Formats: sequence, C-alpha cells, structure tokens
Amino acid sequence: MPLVTFFFFAHQPDRLLPYDRRRDLLQARPGTVFHALFDEELNAQVFQKVADKCYRPATRLLLDIVEEHRHDQKPFKVSFGLSGTLLDQMQRFGPDVLSLFKALADTGLVEFTGETYFHSLAGLFDSERVEFRAQAEMHSRRIEELFGRRPSVFRNTECLYNNSIAATVQQMGYEAIITEGVDKILEGWRSPDFVYAAPCGLPVLLRNYRLSDDIGYRFSNRDWEGWPLRADQFAEWLGANTDMHVLIALDYEALGEHMWADTGIFEFIRALPNALKGYPYVECVTPTEAVHRLPVVGEVNVGDYETISWADQERDTSAWLGNQMQWFCYEELRRMEPDIKATGDAELIDCWRRLLTSDHLYYMATKSFSDQDVHKYFSAYGSVFEAFVRLQTAITSLSHLAKMRRQG
Repeated sequence: MPLVTFFFFAHQPDRLLPYDRRRDLLQARPGTVFHALFDEELNAQVFQKVADKCYRPATRLLLDIVEEHRHDQKPFKVSFGLSGTLLDQMQRFGPDVLSLFKALADTGLVEFTGETYFHSLAGLFDSERVEFRAQAEMHSRRIEELFGRRPSVFRNTECLYNNSIAATVQQMGYEAIITEGVDKILEGWRSPDFVYAAPCGLPVLLRNYRLSDDIGYRFSNRDWEGWPLRADQFAEWLGANTDMHVLIALDYEALGEHMWADTGIFEFIRALPNALKGYPYVECVTPTEAVHRLPVVGEVNVGDYETISWADQERDTSAWLGNQMQWFCYEELRRMEPDIKATGDAELIDCWRRLLTSDHLYYMATKSFSDQDVHKYFSAYGSVFEAFVRLQTAITSLSHLAKMRRQG
C-alpha cells in the first residue's frame, strides 16, 4: 500500500484587452502600460466567479479537513502549486482567499511547490534558461514571503519536462520535480507510482493521470462506468495499490468550478480522509516527504526534443506550439527578450513577462474533438483568431514602446 500525495494546481492569467479597446501604448505614461494592455475588468470578473465557486469553498473545506485530522496518527496533507499571476490577483481581487491559503500554510501540513512566476514557457527558451531561472527565483521568493518557506519541489508550467529542464531545476537547488506519468516514458513493467530520477540524478515524481482524472475530469460524467465515484471506492483503489507512491494531481478549479457543487465533489473530498483510514498502510504525504522517504527505482529519460506535458491527448508541447500562429508569437516573444531587458524598465519587463503566460498561446490551439473543446472552454476570447490578434498586436506595441524608451 502506498504513500499518497494530493496536489492541486491553480493559476489565472492576465487577459489581454481587445485591440479596439487598447490605448495607444506609444502614448502610455510610465506606470500605465499594464492597464493599457490588460483587461482588469475581465480579470476581476473571472477571478471572482472562480473564487466563489472554487477558491473560497474548496480552500475553506480543505482547511477544515486538515485541522480536523491534524492530530491523527497519519494526518491528512495536501500540496499546492500556485502561479505568481494567481497570487497577484488574489492580492488585487481576493485578499480573503490569500488569507485562507496562509492559514493552510500555518498548519504545517501543507506544502507549496515552485514554478515559473508567470506560468510561462520560458523553460523551452534556450539552453541557459536565464528567464526561466529568473521567474523560478521570483516565484520562490514570493512563496517564502507569503507562506514562510521556500519551495523544495518544482512543478514546471503544465508539467513541461525534459532532461535539460530537470538539470536546470537541480542546479537551482530543488530536491525534486513533478511531471506527467506519460505512458511512453514508462515502458515495460514500470508504473508512475514510484520515485524515478532524471539522468542528472534529480528525483522525479510522476502524476498518476488515470486516478487523477477520475476526480479531475470524470467525476461528474454520468456516462463513465465509475460514476458515481464515492470516497470509499477511491480509497479502496488506493489501498489496493501495491506500489510505493501515488501522485493525485489535478486542476484546483475542478473542485466547484469545472464540476459544480451539485455534483457532490465537495462531499467526496470531505469524506475521503475518513475513507482512507480503512487502509492503515495508506498515508498522505507532501511531495518533499515522498522523495525523502522513498528510494529511486529507475531513470526517466526525456530528450530535449521529446518534451512532455500534461496537456491534451498528445501530452507534449502541441497545446501551445501546435500551429504557425502559436509559433510566430512564441518566436516573437523570445526575440524581444534582449531588447526589453536592455531598457532596464521594470514596468516593460513585467508586462513582457505577463505576455509570456502560456494561456495566450493555449487560446490559439487548433486541435480536434475533445481537446479543442477544452481549449475553447478556457479561452476568454471567443476564437483562435481573436486570441492571435490580441497577442500579436500587444507584442508589436510593446516592442515599439521598448524601442522608444531605449532611445530616450
């Protein structure tokens, strides 16, 4: 019977204004560029909707559960990956939500992982990964400032992973990295439910996507053979697992936003700790505890041109780099880096980094069937072409503004 880690991702992007509502950036005074580019009204609207359905009720529920079971022989523990842009929006739009997460941190039973501050694709930029390192350090400092401890485990944007990313993460001082338990990297006997290592030696925790998606995607599907999923049934599946470590990782918004309260998702989470007590060898641990307590059993080898992620059926980079529109914007953003940073202007650098947020490219995906439905569900813009126009015109305007400011 295994150690079990419950891990939730949570992120909100800063959404771009439509081109026809955007103020002329070339006329923007210092301190006004963010508001000339980004739609704060829409950001606030989406944040409050998600906070009311998920962040507030789900975080209160988990805080209650952690407090209720904190003196158990095997207390209930959870972990979170919160992007920097989400933390920023909590401070702007929902300081009460941030207070709930601080209360969770104060229990000592909740771990917060590291990631890129702006939920970006900077890990793919170049072999030196200068921007990737900068964003990871920004995020680490912010987590320590808010929750009292620097992250020791890293989860890259959307679980993007390859050998070089793992080596960079190791060089930054992290003890482990989380990624997707993609079938193609687990040939033969291998299961995602062990601790592996990258070629550099960094421990790798793999998401069990089947069990995670039973909660995160299939829970409310009445056509699923496992519906209705009860806490005792899920606990039985975990208890029957003879491997060492099960990583249950899902989008936090699954709790209440993607699957509304009337699906019974909150009741399921509420009942799970007691259901797990029926299996005395099952124990909840944080990611850091898992790598401290368990041996590495083998290596996962993911080449730099074989990058994996947790997105779409392909579980690769195609959710963000699958068509020419996405590649064009991605390359433009990469090329801007030296010019933007040469300005030394913190405001412009911050806005450029917010344009790097992976969501802007995700909204441009042209997939098929259910994958495209997911992209459309998350998009704030209505069409892939509107997403392209918003991002490309923002890139052009910011690039021209940077040139003007460099020239004085």
